Amino acid sequence: MAAHRRQFRRRFLFQHRRPRLFSDRSNPLETLEEDEVFERFRFHPQTIMYLIGLLPNLAHPTKRNNPLPPLIQVLVCLRYLATGAIHLLIGDSLNISRSAAGHCIPGIALHIAGLAQRFIVFPNNTAAETKHGFSFIAGK
Repeated sequence: MAAHRRQFRRRFLFQHRRPRLFSDRSNPLETLEEDEVFERFRFHPQTIMYLIGLLPNLAHPTKRNNPLPPLIQVLVCLRYLATGAIHLLIGDSLNISRSAAGHCIPGIALHIAGLAQRFIVFPNNTAAETKHGFSFIAGK
């Protein structure tokens, strides 16, 4: 009896399997206006393309279908950093799954953080000079 149920269940599940859906991953930089891109990602489209050029090769060779293109990976990470929204909302806004958004955010964030030394420069000993200048102006 149990074997009959298992066989029936397999046939039922096979016949009623949901078809695979492949969502459209069009380029949001082409479909949105420049102001809308800036509102969503906090960067202009030219800056996003420049950032993608600075990052190492983000394409993942895989034998599976439809890997995330590097542009979408960077946009997912920038959207997460700009809004702090949960992966489900970010994935919905870019037509990817929650798990795909969660997988690409840490790697891209590490690559972007690696570029910090090129763009973030802290002043060298100018704070002490500024303090001294203010005290000179105040008369102490």
